[in-house]
Amino acid sequence: MGDLTMDFLRLMLMAAMLLTSLQGQAADSAAAPAALPQTHEVEFLRNPDKACTDCHKEQQEGMHGKHGQATNPNNLAPVTCTNCHGNPSPQHREGVKDVMRFSDSFNEKQGDDGYPIAEQNGVCMSCHEPKPLREALWAHDVHASKLSCTSCHALHPAKEPMVGIPEKSRIKLCVDCHSKQHEAKAAGLQVNAGKEAP
Repeated sequence: MGDLTMDFLRLMLMAAMLLTSLQGQAADSAAAPAALPQTHEVEFLRNPDKACTDCHKEQQEGMHGKHGQATNPNNLAPVTCTNCHGNPSPQHREGVKDVMRFSDSFNEKQGDDGYPIAEQNGVCMSCHEPKPLREALWAHDVHASKLSCTSCHALHPAKEPMVGIPEKSRIKLCVDCHSKQHEAKAAGLQVNAGKEAP
């Protein structure tokens, strides 16, 4: 046989082996379920609150208490500074007061740059629904339009002062607050707008 015939036979033998191999692979893949392509999960490497805590160093450890471990019901992501305070403008670092600041209606006077109680409480109500709050304590319903939530609740505490306090202590809070209002009225001092002692 000539060299050309031998080369042709070798080529045919290799083609037959390749064809047999491909048929075996096709049979294996038809029998086995198709493998899903591997996807890569994106993980956030940067703390979303870092830009805030660079300046607000007292909050560097992040939020404590319930908000620190909470999930925002609106986007199912962890609660961040901007969820409650909003997005600051580029001028924020120069001192422009352009994010939500929460006040204590009892101890702070609302200045020209203060946010109305309804706006402050609106931020809280974007996650906390009124019905469960009313069911938890009647005072939520009575005071919701006249006091800011932060008059009684703290935003980033290690321990929320209102959680788990006994009924007698809750009643004492009511009595103490309304007594202060009566004393202020008797002394002729102006009681903050929206807060009147019965």
